[in-house]
Amino acid sequence: MSPGTRIEASDAPFVSVVLPVLDEERHIGACLRSVLEQDYPRDRYEVIVADGGSTDRTRDIISAIAAGDSRVRLIANPGRLQAAGLNLAIAASRGDVIARQDGHAEWAPDHLSKSVALLFSSGADNVGGRQDAVGDGASGRAIACAMTSPFGVGGARFRYSEREEEMATVFLGTFRRSAFERVGLFDEAYPPHEDYELNERIRATGGRILFSPDIRTTYHVRSGRQSLGRQYFRYGRGKVRVARSNPRVIRPYHLVAPAFVAGLPVAAAMILTGRGRRLALAGAAVYGGACVIAAQLSGRDERLVVRARIPAAFVVMHAAWGAGFWAGVMEAARGTETGGGAPPELPVQPTTV
Repeated sequence: MSPGTRIEASDAPFVSVVLPVLDEERHIGACLRSVLEQDYPRDRYEVIVADGGSTDRTRDIISAIAAGDSRVRLIANPGRLQAAGLNLAIAASRGDVIARQDGHAEWAPDHLSKSVALLFSSGADNVGGRQDAVGDGASGRAIACAMTSPFGVGGARFRYSEREEEMATVFLGTFRRSAFERVGLFDEAYPPHEDYELNERIRATGGRILFSPDIRTTYHVRSGRQSLGRQYFRYGRGKVRVARSNPRVIRPYHLVAPAFVAGLPVAAAMILTGRGRRLALAGAAVYGGACVIAAQLSGRDERLVVRARIPAAFVVMHAAWGAGFWAGVMEAARGTETGGGAPPELPVQPTTV
């Protein structure tokens, strides 16, 4: 079986699609349609949705779709966290392959067939593809551009890479069930970096994480800078929490945003002197210029009203990630407990809705 080969029913492994959700009424219908309209043999996959207690119409929409398609099953996620929902869904699944999906993402029709083909042709434990960010309105589109720029997201290469390569982690992912049997499930102590931490455990046991740009997923970004800031603050703080148990997850590029944030009070103090003011202004000009140049590159196909908003998105992402990182460092210095222990193993019993 090679990448791009159409999967025939006679040799198609059974796939369990696991999908944690919480208040996703805006996107869950399109998300599930993209999953159910795959070119993979329809009797060779199931869809298990773990709802974390949605208060909008999410559960009603899922239930209506499940009523018309027996492949869809809805279970409850009392733990509410994404990792808890993933673990319950995996425990309730029966597939030899586990494909993760997100409530505000949509797959291309060949997502499963390409993922399964690559998984078995490569011998990898987990494969994933490009996260194609999209947004609504000028602000949302600007954020989407920033999230596909190396200047904005650094080493998160699954957002922009154009070549097949091994990575430390991938977006969502399609896993061999044996990988979970070997290393355990998602560790619920490390949101929102439970996927990165799991992939580190897989790699530590000799497993491989493989990225292919031919596997594409449309991802709906946060539409406002405040939401973007909260998201990236959680990313930065979560990275430190994972690093407390596994320092290998920190790469040099992870320290750039924290250095940027640490330098802000230094720059503020420098403006009190003439020479310091000149140096601070020069530094600000270099960073601002870099933001503008990167914005023109990432938004080259967008209108001016969108390109003009991308530099601000970069600033929010960098500042929020860096501030979150330092918040995590302060947690570590105080010895604040973040949970931990061994991640759960199969099986975990789900609660039926």
